[in-house]
Amino acid sequence: MKNEEMKSFVEIYVCNHRRDEKGKDDCYSRGSKDLTDDLKKWAKENHGKEIRVFRSGCLGKCSEGIAIACYPEKKFLLEVEPDDEKKIKKGLEEALEEIRKN
Repeated sequence: MKNEEMKSFVEIYVCNHRRDEKGKDDCYSRGSKDLTDDLKKWAKENHGKEIRVFRSGCLGKCSEGIAIACYPEKKFLLEVEPDDEKKIKKGLEEALEEIRKN
């Protein structure tokens, strides 16, 4: 086993769960794939490896809209809509700045 220190300071995991049952709401059908793709591209282009965006499986919150788990805060963003992207980016940058201060 090899240990390696992570270079990221802020990480988010965006639920991209897709239910097999037709007619069921899930994060994927609400637009989480495109949101994840956009956030991943933005983070890589603007923050290198300091902010990382990951596509995740079910976070157990699909009934509450797109769900995002945020670290190191250990908080969920729930009821996320694709048009919340600007707010999410701003929050990620604020979290990164706060970590850099400490």
